[in-house]
Amino acid sequence: MPDAAGFRLEATRAGAMVRAMAFRLGARGLTLIGAGLVVLAVLVFGGQWLLVGRHMVSTESAYVRADISLISAKIEGYVRAVPAAENHSVRAGDVLVEIDPTDYQARVEAAQAALAEARREQATWRAQRARANAEVSRYRPLAERGILSPARMQQIEIEARRAGSGVAAANAAVEAARAQLQQTQLDMGRVAIHAPIDGVVGDRRVQVGQLVRAGTPLMSVVPLQSVYVVANFKETQIARFQAGHAAIVRPDVARELRLRGWVESIAPASGSEFSIIPTDRATGNFTKTVQRVPVRIRLDPGQEGLDLLRPGLSATVTVNTQSRPQQ
Repeated sequence: MPDAAGFRLEATRAGAMVRAMAFRLGARGLTLIGAGLVVLAVLVFGGQWLLVGRHMVSTESAYVRADISLISAKIEGYVRAVPAAENHSVRAGDVLVEIDPTDYQARVEAAQAALAEARREQATWRAQRARANAEVSRYRPLAERGILSPARMQQIEIEARRAGSGVAAANAAVEAARAQLQQTQLDMGRVAIHAPIDGVVGDRRVQVGQLVRAGTPLMSVVPLQSVYVVANFKETQIARFQAGHAAIVRPDVARELRLRGWVESIAPASGSEFSIIPTDRATGNFTKTVQRVPVRIRLDPGQEGLDLLRPGLSATVTVNTQSRPQQ
């Protein structure tokens, strides 16, 4: 089957032949030219549709998206500094917000002191257990030979068991104190809130001196370097879609752009199924409506114009179902 370029070349040759014939025929040539142009247009556009157009599926219901990271506080405290400025780029690991660490440093020191005390208590009980066990080993032969009274031997064994119980309790206290210290050190490490990804700061809601609590939204980090497009195709359009099919994205922000991409994935359900209140179709008054299925389009990196894209912007997407799917 000839490709679209070959088809256009043949149509051009046919047009030239029609004009030559019209020139030779004189006045009747105008009629022939008109008829020839009509035939030529039918050939060009019909061939274009057969070879290319019928494989191109488009939708204007498409929007730029990004996996935005919502930054929240994990601890409570007063904000000491906000190094991250609105609309400025940050790198993963950069400090976005600093919470006053004074209270948390005091808690770490208190937990360290509690752990030291628990370890001293543990050492004391271990020493008592060692002495008690030594006495049991020393006096048991005497009790067996009748030199030591049973009552005294029983008292020595009770002291040994008491010392063992004390060691167990001290061990538990040490573990509890160690866990408390680890928690306070963890909280201390959370006074500085870091960027989890590279991106641009947006929707900054926090100011210096503000009291924030655990879970308080502070700002967002938008990974503009890895935006993608979600195109909502009709259910009647996606029968031949495959992951890897080539796609062209025309963003509304610059309609002259033709950004290359490919189908990354197709949603497992229609968009209505993910709404807060899914449509109830089990009713008497049923009206059938064509459903939309979200299709995720991944854009090829390094293209001119990608820097214009922002999450939420609109676009038109065309998928070529004849293209060979990328692996």
